[in-house]
Amino acid sequence: MKFKNDFPLLKSCTYFNTAYVGLMSQTLYDFRVNFERDYLNNGDQYKLKAYDNLPRTHEVISSFIGSKKDQTYFVSNFSTGVRYVMDSLPELTNVLYIKDDYHSLVSSLEEKNFNLFPIEMSENIEAVVDDSLNKNSIDTLVISMVQYTNGLLVDFDYLAVLKQKFPDLTIIGDATQYIGTDLFNFSESPFDAVICSGYKWLLAGFGNGFVALSDKFLAKAKITAEQFSKKVYAGHFNILGAASLVFALELLKNNDFKKLVATNQHLSSELRNALTLNGFKPACNFRKKHSAIISIPYEESFLKLLEEQNIRVAHRGDYIRFSIHFYNTPEEIKTLIEVIKKMAIA
Repeated sequence: MKFKNDFPLLKSCTYFNTAYVGLMSQTLYDFRVNFERDYLNNGDQYKLKAYDNLPRTHEVISSFIGSKKDQTYFVSNFSTGVRYVMDSLPELTNVLYIKDDYHSLVSSLEEKNFNLFPIEMSENIEAVVDDSLNKNSIDTLVISMVQYTNGLLVDFDYLAVLKQKFPDLTIIGDATQYIGTDLFNFSESPFDAVICSGYKWLLAGFGNGFVALSDKFLAKAKITAEQFSKKVYAGHFNILGAASLVFALELLKNNDFKKLVATNQHLSSELRNALTLNGFKPACNFRKKHSAIISIPYEESFLKLLEEQNIRVAHRGDYIRFSIHFYNTPEEIKTLIEVIKKMAIA
């Protein structure tokens, strides 16, 4: 499948806003319509079948992210999933977090009776984390893998070293702006819990996501995988959302996800270099590894020019945010670079 041809919206605009909403493919739309027809025609059997299919849902998710199947859970979105995770931690847990991290992540901490240790956002965030860990007795680090404003990709190697230095430290990650942009293996990562929504980079539509937990997290929370499952599935779940997530993950896998990632990283690098050469100073430019988000200091005139050219991006905090995904093409990057050059001259 050629990704661009499967997304109707791309016929009418240039879309660099996946970090806000991933587009729905025609293929997924057709699947969802047909899937809901089963509900229309079969009523209660639709729900019974969905519960029978839950083990396969867990299997597909765990296969995609390298987690244990019985410690992987479907959830309707990140905000719900992160609260299941935080509800499992003991009261008065000492939590280190970035105070300007994703608002739903931060609010899930502020709702609990934790001892909170907020730190300032920095493009050298690892140094700030290190300083706080050395000064305070921290139980848990909660952090987005990719910052939604400036696109900072946290250094996984640094986190792995942290786990060796502080063996009792638990690390919880918001994976929404990362998984779907790069290969990821939870079991080999430094994270003890990850929570992710599927409607952005996984292109799974609204109403789905997942949680994956490590043995260490379950032990610290003093909860079994089965007990956590009962919490997550206490009521009915989003049946269409779960089926859409499975469909989307298999679609990525069947279209050579590894190759898609490599192509996308090349396009992102090309755009980052063009912005730099034309004086726009992308955030986090000095870092060794980058996410699929490229943010530059906000300029109203530049944002207006992009809108006039029907190029969709986002204004987040002090930044104009570009997010490059699999349906973007070299031709679109070239067009965007011409707009960048025009703005630089102006």
